[in-house]
Amino acid sequence: MLSWRPKSDLRLARKASSGDAAAWEELTERYGGRIYNLALQFARSSAEAEDLTQDIFLKLYRNLHRYKGKAPLLAWSLRLSRNLCIEHYRRTRLERQSPHFSVEHLADQASGDDPQALATRRQQLEVVHRALGEMGGDMATAVLLRDLQGLSYLEVAAFLEIPMGTLKSRLVRARRELAQRVAQQLERNSPSGSDLMEVGTC
Repeated sequence: MLSWRPKSDLRLARKASSGDAAAWEELTERYGGRIYNLALQFARSSAEAEDLTQDIFLKLYRNLHRYKGKAPLLAWSLRLSRNLCIEHYRRTRLERQSPHFSVEHLADQASGDDPQALATRRQQLEVVHRALGEMGGDMATAVLLRDLQGLSYLEVAAFLEIPMGTLKSRLVRARRELAQRVAQQLERNSPSGSDLMEVGTC
């Protein structure tokens, strides 16, 4: 995560909102990857995530004048994107095979040179994503964004619009429930029930 520089964030937002093309380009380069990765969590494909990212940046541009520098610009942008992501997810939910699951994102996470290790990693991630799908709600989203996507606590709290303390206590409960669900699935699918994938604990 980039260190927060309030004056720098506010200056960049004000310049971009006033029509400064260079400032807007800097903003999109700085946060484009993170926002795209967030959109991918709620989309079914990279193409769909790109369209959602464009919608988010359009909304961001139209609302930049409202940014007051009281929170990191990235966290503020993620919070602004929340409704768009949720609305998109709900709109396409009936067409999904499982909630909060992107095959392309899964492939990106399960990268590596060893084919056997890659296959094992993908199987583990599939189990975790299925368990998250069963959980649903903000608890699953918190684990997804913090432990699988790697967003900071501040960014996840901003996205979910909850206090930091609430997020941390919710993550403790969510990780415990997720571990139980993953263990149950592994017991059903594997004779040994071994190779439980650990979800981040920090």
